[in-house]
Amino acid sequence: MRKSDFDLTEPAVVLRLFLGLAYLPHILSKLQNMAGSTAFFAKVLPYPEVFLYLALAAETVCLVGLTCNILVKWVGLVSTGVMAIAVYAIFATKGAGWMWNLGGVEYLALWGVGSLALAVHAWKHEIATHGRPALFFPQALAG
Repeated sequence: MRKSDFDLTEPAVVLRLFLGLAYLPHILSKLQNMAGSTAFFAKVLPYPEVFLYLALAAETVCLVGLTCNILVKWVGLVSTGVMAIAVYAIFATKGAGWMWNLGGVEYLALWGVGSLALAVHAWKHEIATHGRPALFFPQALAG
């Protein structure tokens, strides 16, 4: 990690940190109420325990990756996918609704679009800096 990874004068850094750290309460709420989380997942998906643990793993990857600026080009896409599945789950259990304060998907959609924007920004930055994208770490391009 570099000091520039936490430069709060850069809008993309602020967005990345906000979206990454926002995963922490989601992870903690699932861990504190595993039975309730499993019951919610059971309304939407087969094998709810498996999908709960997959969600926890994906959310933990997003928390660490976005917060610490690790593979944001991929983690941003994972975060977008997590939010797309969450939108599906809300639609499947509560019906189509937009306003978050009424149980809608407004917040999740914003989170997903922000995550996608971060991924695109990371890909574009890597290409601008190194001339082409690397599969994982651009330092491998130098060798």
